[in-house]
Amino acid sequence: MVVDSSAVYRKMYTKVLAELDRGASLTFAANGEEALGRIARADYDIIIIDMEISEPQVARLLGKIAKVIPKAFVLVTTRPSTANHKLLAEVLNKGASDCMTKPIYSSYEENISTIKAKMASILRTLGNAPGDKEVKRKKAPKPSKFRPDIVLVAASTGGPSALEVIFSRLSEDFPVPILVVQHMPPHFTGTLAENLNNKSKLDVKVAESDEVAMAGTVYIAPGGLHMKLGAKNKIYLDASPPLNGIRPAADVLFDSVAECFRDGDVLVVILTGMGNDGEKGVATLKQKRDCMCLAQSEKTCVVYGMPRAAVEGGFADKVLDLEEIPIELEGLCHKKG
Repeated sequence: MVVDSSAVYRKMYTKVLAELDRGASLTFAANGEEALGRIARADYDIIIIDMEISEPQVARLLGKIAKVIPKAFVLVTTRPSTANHKLLAEVLNKGASDCMTKPIYSSYEENISTIKAKMASILRTLGNAPGDKEVKRKKAPKPSKFRPDIVLVAASTGGPSALEVIFSRLSEDFPVPILVVQHMPPHFTGTLAENLNNKSKLDVKVAESDEVAMAGTVYIAPGGLHMKLGAKNKIYLDASPPLNGIRPAADVLFDSVAECFRDGDVLVVILTGMGNDGEKGVATLKQKRDCMCLAQSEKTCVVYGMPRAAVEGGFADKVLDLEEIPIELEGLCHKKG
């Protein structure tokens, strides 16, 4: 279902879906009230909501969807503006699966191409069945000896809500730095960090180039830039090309830590998200460092893509429900040497 009053965007969604999946059924709602009625009568797989139907309506829709169709993938869209970017970041925290700034290029075909890329990614993810790969068994660090000196977190679709659950439950004396790669457009990262900082006992901030990663602080990679860790825990940001279409990419951060981090053990957390970002980086970390990987369980993920890749690749040492992850982090990082 597409909840959007614009005839132009309705036409674009119709064209894109016809090209991507001819067997799909597409329904439109012009406003929030019409959408509420349709949600009560049908079981949608994907719901696209235009922010401009007004934010209270979006909040009501998200609440209704969570109760009636909790497994629906909800994409919230809006035209680009500073105010709308902040609202999009907020609705991600309220349960939206993903967000998209509406393309407003002068070229109609370019707009179509942008929407098609996003929809193809969603359809590909929702169509993925659990793989039949043989899980490669890799030796995990012995729990009695493993004590992390840094925590690396990778997240994508559904990540903001998952990060809130984790960081709101960590103690203020958390003894190591936490570096986070959340796939997110550039304008949203500041609002995400602010929201998480307000709900956490830790300091949560957008990472800055040349600053040193300190214990008890969460550093979030800015949207549109890769984050790397260099010698002496110094953070570097760069605009090198996207990796597999993603910037920031968790694999870039993980590779840099594998290369430069000399201070001890590394703990990786792979959270909900599309694709497989993080899998190759974890493989590199396990080759070069004493590394343990925690993966979020399928039943608690919005999209079981990135964690599944880590699990099926044989790189996840533990698969945990979301609520169990902060408990595991506290137990491992506060462990007495």
